[in-house]
Amino acid sequence: MDGYHPYRSWVYDKLYVQRRGLKPAFAKGVEEFTTKAISRNQFVKDGGIRCPCHNCMCSGILSASEVKLHLYRFGFQPNYWYWTEHGEEAPHIDPENIPSSSGNIDNDDPFTLMQHMVDDAFGPTYDFQNMGDEGNEEENNEEPPNDDVQDFYDLLTAANKPLYEGASDSKLSICVKLLACKSNWNVPQKCLDFFASMLVDVCPFKDSLPKKIYQAKKLVIMLGLKFEKIDCCVKGCMLYYKDNSADIECRFCHEPRYIPRKPEIGIHKDIPVKRVFYMPITPWLKRLYASTETVAQMRWHQHNRSSSGSLRHPSDGEAWNHFDAKYPNFANEPRNVRLGLCSDGFTPYIQASSTPYSCWPVVVTPYNLPPEMCMTKPFMFLTCLIPGPSNPKANIDVYLQPLIDELKQLWSEGALTYDISMKQNFVMRATIM
Repeated sequence: MDGYHPYRSWVYDKLYVQRRGLKPAFAKGVEEFTTKAISRNQFVKDGGIRCPCHNCMCSGILSASEVKLHLYRFGFQPNYWYWTEHGEEAPHIDPENIPSSSGNIDNDDPFTLMQHMVDDAFGPTYDFQNMGDEGNEEENNEEPPNDDVQDFYDLLTAANKPLYEGASDSKLSICVKLLACKSNWNVPQKCLDFFASMLVDVCPFKDSLPKKIYQAKKLVIMLGLKFEKIDCCVKGCMLYYKDNSADIECRFCHEPRYIPRKPEIGIHKDIPVKRVFYMPITPWLKRLYASTETVAQMRWHQHNRSSSGSLRHPSDGEAWNHFDAKYPNFANEPRNVRLGLCSDGFTPYIQASSTPYSCWPVVVTPYNLPPEMCMTKPFMFLTCLIPGPSNPKANIDVYLQPLIDELKQLWSEGALTYDISMKQNFVMRATIM
């Protein structure tokens, strides 16, 4: 029986993100299910419980302990929000309000990440157009989203509409799938352009799909997660950034900024010798407060510090407590973000020659999150990509200038952020621990 049960979100939320081990809410829910199933007269008649796991699909009759083991291992069968095979009646629900629940969510699946982000942030029945309802504001002390967030919601609403009546995909989800193909399997751009044109040919509405990968990129970039290309000295002496953005040679080693032109080729565009890629972290942090799943976890550190003296999270350490004592204004707002930063070099591809090449990514992760989340892939934000071929060594601080400037702004001024759980705007500040 299809239908979403508003108080059984645990049914398809079995495991921690990228971690083994059942969530307590799921284990408690399984106990609730078996208790209800045992209390029915059908249990005595059948001599057991019809197992609703993903494998049995209510076809096998097992003991209560065996049903628990099956559910722990395989999870519930798809769309089993109401336990109709176990004596429960399901109300009539509009099919448009039914979220996807075909088993446990795979957080690594690039083809479902976008829809999960929308559902997590706003819920399956969330009304974007009525976010700023005046009556609710007065009654619940709620605020409408700030202009930046409202623009994002409006864009997401428009891009996430079905391609046509009855379609399961939107223009946004198709764009994400095309880009995921390129990222995961290194599909050539010409091949993806062919796929895009083929989809346009079979779609009844030609204007609802991107005709080229370039158009798909433009739509996804409009969601606000942008990046910057910053030219730099080939030896890592300086960035052509802010006051130095107009320079054409390094102020220290006098190496040229651009590759010398060859007149016979006829190239009229200056090509930089070396370039660093920078992804601002502020939009990522704002997105954490736009999701109903992560917004509560960002305050986890406030009430879950260890009382036994053991160190299980950075919030249990002396450095965290010392920082709280030194900066009480920052610590009094639990939504302020504590960040960790790390970097290391890797070889991005197998060398055809013996010349080594070392590329250095710089990763930032929020320590506000609980231990099972803060060091997992969805919450490790790539903020800077330092190109090779050589190790940046002592000059790595040169490449980190944009990140340092952004962190200074987040510390002193903060960023206006919308908390979807409280329906309020607040000034979010951040610091590197």
